[in-house]
Amino acid sequence: MTTTYTGDPTVSDVAWIRFKIQDTGPTYSGDAFHFQDEEIASTLADDAGNKLSAAGHLLQTWAIHLTSQPNFRIGRFSEDWAAAASAMNTKAVELLTEAAAAMAGAYVGGVSAADKAAKSANRDRTTGSFQRGQFDNPDAGW
Repeated sequence: MTTTYTGDPTVSDVAWIRFKIQDTGPTYSGDAFHFQDEEIASTLADDAGNKLSAAGHLLQTWAIHLTSQPNFRIGRFSEDWAAAASAMNTKAVELLTEAAAAMAGAYVGGVSAADKAAKSANRDRTTGSFQRGQFDNPDAGW
C-alpha cells in the first residue's frame, strides 16, 4: 500500500482527490495520510471515474471513522469528533450533489433538428397557437 502526494493536484486523479478532501499527509497538512492510494483508486473505479463522487464517498467514509472516536475535554482543550464528522458529512453531500449535477448536465428541448422532428411527429401533441411571422404586418388588423 502506498501513500503519495507531491503538492500538485494536476499530477493524477488520486492527487486531485487527495487535494479536494485535504488528505495531503504530513508534509502539507501535518496529519498522517488517512487513505492509501489504492483505496482512493478503488473508490474512483467504483464511481466510474467521477472524481467529485469519489471524493464525496471518501469523505463519508472518513466521517464514519471520526464518529467512532471519543469526544473529550482536558482543561480548556477539547476534541469534538461528532462535530467534525458532521461538517465532513456536509461537505461530502455538497461534493456528491455537485457530481450528480455535473453528470446530468443541462438539457434544452426543442432546439436541435432531431428534437423538433420528434415533437412534430408526435400525434398527441396539440398544434401551437403562434407561428413564425405572425406579427410581421402590424397594419393588417384583426
